[in-house]
Amino acid sequence: MHASPTSTPDFVHELSQAFQDQVRRSLAFDLDHSRASLAVVDHYLSTARQEGREPILSLLAAGAGAYFGELVCHEIGGMWLGDGRDAWRLRLLLQPQFVHFSPVSFAFEAIIRDTPGAEDPRLPAEATFGAEFLLPPGRVAGVVTPPEQAVSTPDDATWLAERLAELPPVAQDHFHSLTARFETLSLMLELLAERHARRGDTPRTYTLADYVEALT
Repeated sequence: MHASPTSTPDFVHELSQAFQDQVRRSLAFDLDHSRASLAVVDHYLSTARQEGREPILSLLAAGAGAYFGELVCHEIGGMWLGDGRDAWRLRLLLQPQFVHFSPVSFAFEAIIRDTPGAEDPRLPAEATFGAEFLLPPGRVAGVVTPPEQAVSTPDDATWLAERLAELPPVAQDHFHSLTARFETLSLMLELLAERHARRGDTPRTYTLADYVEALT
């Protein structure tokens, strides 16, 4: 995969706009990229829960994922990575913290309200699926953790997983919704910001170069 500075955002915007048009025609509601609008998106996606045809599900997930990603960019700040053609290859890289994810995968799970298996016929064979928020292991506050500190100072990914595991369980029907995904992401960023502040780290904005360096 490679970044396409011009084609990828245009591709995302086209997908998002088509999805907004669908919601407007179906529900007579104009999505406005607000957090509250995710409740309408989740309701609209729920109407396709019994749909089993892969092309229709992929198109719906692509549009909803693009809309969700644009909303996250607007509310939180992020950058798109993709080839400008395949929605399943789109990744959103956050700027306030080192977190990246596949919005289309999240949207697909929001439709079926479940996690699909590797051989699920509702997924295209070539889909790059991964419905999770990813942080680089071995990294604390944006720096690589020295081996001698690895035990006493867990990296951000490990520490955050432990904090989230302490929370009460969420009902599956809500867990897979885009509303819940945004709530979880917001909480993750708050926890990471608090952790870094306690360590005395200076807030920073992550760039594409930071992601490329860490992930390659």
